[in-house]
Amino acid sequence: MDYREALLLRAARESGVLAAVTTDAGTPNAVADRAGVTERAARITLDAMAELGYLESVDGEYEITNRALGFVAKADVRSIGPVPHALDCVERWIRLPETMASGEPPEPPAEWTTNFAGAMASVDEALVRACVTAAVHRHPDAERVLDAGGGPGAFAAEFASRGFDVTLFDRPDVIDIDRKLLEHEPIELVEGDATESLPAGFDLVFCSRVAHGLGPDENRRLLANAYDALDPGGAVVLVDSLRGRADGAALLGAHMLAQTERGDTYTEARFTEWLEAAGFESIEVRDVPGTDRQVVAGRRPTE
Repeated sequence: MDYREALLLRAARESGVLAAVTTDAGTPNAVADRAGVTERAARITLDAMAELGYLESVDGEYEITNRALGFVAKADVRSIGPVPHALDCVERWIRLPETMASGEPPEPPAEWTTNFAGAMASVDEALVRACVTAAVHRHPDAERVLDAGGGPGAFAAEFASRGFDVTLFDRPDVIDIDRKLLEHEPIELVEGDATESLPAGFDLVFCSRVAHGLGPDENRRLLANAYDALDPGGAVVLVDSLRGRADGAALLGAHMLAQTERGDTYTEARFTEWLEAAGFESIEVRDVPGTDRQVVAGRRPTE
């Protein structure tokens, strides 16, 4: 998203223009009155949002399009899309100087988890298939898969569609969303904190873009827990953007500085260190074909 688009949408949300046009105001004058902004501000903002595809003119009034549904429809995260979460992140970027001084990002907005799940649910299907294929290649004989930090379940559903016995593990607030979202999928849902413990008895532990949201100590605990979750001979597979291999990995680290207390991006050597410390062997790092991400994998020794 162009920075101007992001900042315009943030201004529309913060000023009340977005709320006005998505409820009972359809003209620039009506939006200006409802939001308490100037008519010029309302007219220019609405025109720009229409040009960007968030609004359309119907019988002389602006109405939202499907692209803007995520601002008003929260019941089904699949209809939210990536934009509301992007604006939540922009807010934290704007307050990054404060975070740099305090070490703590601002408190999340009330709809942070819902918007985050909406963004994760909109992940490209080709990317999902490529990442799952890379994981399956690491342990083609696997039967039971644990998707740790699986979010709204795009990767878990892909594993399930391939015939794997899948368990999705995530925080309680995410699992609450998944109970409805994945009610027709053959996926077991388990809530908890992956840095504290994971359920056991799996052939494959899969983590997509979990590591960069965690600090080094948390990643060490995650991988130690993944080791315990695996049966002997099982494999852990992490998909992420590695420093020194993925374009934009350092900037993603800066994004984690703005969004999290401890997150960052890490090198191949760092992942290897953590995997070895957890007890894994046969460690390898490969690019995921057709994507800008890498797969980091290790195997629990056969006892």
